[in-house]
Amino acid sequence: MAEPAVSEERYDEQVVDETPGAPEIDDVTATDGRVIGRRAIQTRRRLLDVTASLLAERGALDLKVIDVARDVGASPATFYQYFADVEDAILALAGELATSVRPISSMLDLDWSGDEGLERARGFVAAYTRFWDDNGPVLRILMLRADDRDERFRTVRRAYSEPFMIAMVAKVRAAQRTGALAPQLDAEATAGAVLAALDRLPNYRQNFEKRGTSRDAMIETVARLAHTALTGQPLG
Repeated sequence: MAEPAVSEERYDEQVVDETPGAPEIDDVTATDGRVIGRRAIQTRRRLLDVTASLLAERGALDLKVIDVARDVGASPATFYQYFADVEDAILALAGELATSVRPISSMLDLDWSGDEGLERARGFVAAYTRFWDDNGPVLRILMLRADDRDERFRTVRRAYSEPFMIAMVAKVRAAQRTGALAPQLDAEATAGAVLAALDRLPNYRQNFEKRGTSRDAMIETVARLAHTALTGQPLG
């Protein structure tokens, strides 16, 4: 993952569109565009769940349609009724994450400048780290494909990242208005750097742990850095 998960748009303080422009489970259509029924939706759900499970076990390169179909107890033809290929199923899973991550991005709406600010930053970083723990295989593919300029994955990544960017940019600009952060700081670059760190560090956790850095220590460090970067409060 070579770049922070941000879009090219400016992230002014604005209302986030609650309908991301990405494929999600609500798009209950077959590959030929037909609307599917309840039973078919359940089959699609099983295919997605098995895809996510096998992706965690084997990685994307070794995952084939026949493997997913076999674990579901269906034929490859059944898989192709819902998805064009394995990557198409991963794209659908990524689209779901753009929605399910929103309770975490909404934690940024709380004020971090007061006495409870650092504790709120800790809670946010811990929650985001858990989200990566649970969804890392899909998130890594999302970021990599978006970095490769696959427009489908770029669209999903924008929907995923935008609520974080908007909220972080708002924090930086609020701190600049009070003089807590220097006006020379670019609010979007600051927010992008924080988000990049949050997305990057979980991939290095095993290496950190081998060198004696615990998961709790990583969360504490990132929380303090993010708190200072977004609010201008002293790095304690």
